[in-house]
Amino acid sequence: MESFVPHGASVTIKASDLRGILEYVPLYRGQTFVVAIDGSVVACDNFANVITDIAVLRSLGINVAVVHGIGKQLKDVGAEKNIELSDIYGNNPVDDRTLSIAREVSATVLQTIIDAFATKNIRCVSTNAVRATEVGILSGVDYLNAGRIEKIDFKTLENLLSLGMIPVMTPMAVNREGRVFRINSDLLAADVAVGLGATKLIFLTATRGLMVGDEKAVAVPLEDAKSLMESRRELIDPRVFSKVKCAVRALESTKTQRAHILDGGEFACLLTELFEKVGCGTMIYSDEYQKIRKALPEDAPIIYTLSKNSAREQNLVYRSREEIESKIDTYFVYEMDGSIIAFVSLLDISDGAAELASLHVQPFYQGHDVGTRMVDFVVREAGRAGYKKLFALSTKSAPFFAEVCKFTEVSPSSLPKKRFEKYEASGRHSKVFVRELR
Repeated sequence: MESFVPHGASVTIKASDLRGILEYVPLYRGQTFVVAIDGSVVACDNFANVITDIAVLRSLGINVAVVHGIGKQLKDVGAEKNIELSDIYGNNPVDDRTLSIAREVSATVLQTIIDAFATKNIRCVSTNAVRATEVGILSGVDYLNAGRIEKIDFKTLENLLSLGMIPVMTPMAVNREGRVFRINSDLLAADVAVGLGATKLIFLTATRGLMVGDEKAVAVPLEDAKSLMESRRELIDPRVFSKVKCAVRALESTKTQRAHILDGGEFACLLTELFEKVGCGTMIYSDEYQKIRKALPEDAPIIYTLSKNSAREQNLVYRSREEIESKIDTYFVYEMDGSIIAFVSLLDISDGAAELASLHVQPFYQGHDVGTRMVDFVVREAGRAGYKKLFALSTKSAPFFAEVCKFTEVSPSSLPKKRFEKYEASGRHSKVFVRELR
């Protein structure tokens, strides 16, 4: 299920923390990222900072290929000259006048990008590695000068990357005879990512990410992204919908594992998204981004720290570090990009029963189905281990266990004898819930 945060939520940027960045260097070094920059981002005040972000990526040994759009520039020229253009974003028929303006605008945007890279002493190359052909007639409509990608010379792009260059591709391409076509930059970026085997496809646009109505999608599994496109399309900005569609196209290739949709007007957006645990935009993923695993001895310190903070708010029973270390084999942790964001313990309480204990989810991830996944995992583990009943005790989360996780509230006396005695002695008066296991 996709994860959402309320509209207006902000993320503290710590991308300038070198220690945080260095944590990812071994993971990202030598990888290729394709960055698609909308025309609106090229025109915004933050564009110079975007170029700085890309310069940082290059300095860390990350290969970068850039694809740019021209939508905003086309709209501005059309408004300035009072010309009705037949196409803005490369999705509709392109008449001769629109094509002519698109060629001029594309050349200007390309030069702006080249000049910006020059200020950071970064070498980039405008390449004609993309060959197009006409879209033709669809449903009886002649798309005129609208093009579709026929071939991309990936060998040339790979050679440029190996030389430390940044290939820059425009939404204009020619066919075998030299006829010029307007193509969709989102689709071009997706196909470039697949062909280069890029691990990340990053869209920089003028929105906060994938907004579904007033909610922002944070981390969306590939299958959920497909479902969103079908069931909630009317709630998604059409410009962002194009990026989601192209992200799905890239991720389905299995070569590209993650696609990101970011607000290119936000300071340090690239660095924050890539080098912070939470990020700042939307990520659509097809790899094992989120996973639950058995806790290791080296996890004990972070589990202790998190549980201690939660115990202060009386959400968990306080457990010393020594106790956690001694029972570390009973813990499971939910890991996201190398960081523990949740944990839970599965305890044997005799008489064929187990207890789901110490469930904790870090505050930012609460409400994102993390707790539910942890409970589902423990239910499966308990069943696999042969337990007949799984108990859970809670003072504050009764609705979660009863309504969300489908546990049944029972009398505390239903607990196995020794666990009931411990319950009585604690004085916490927790509510007791149980799931029958088969």
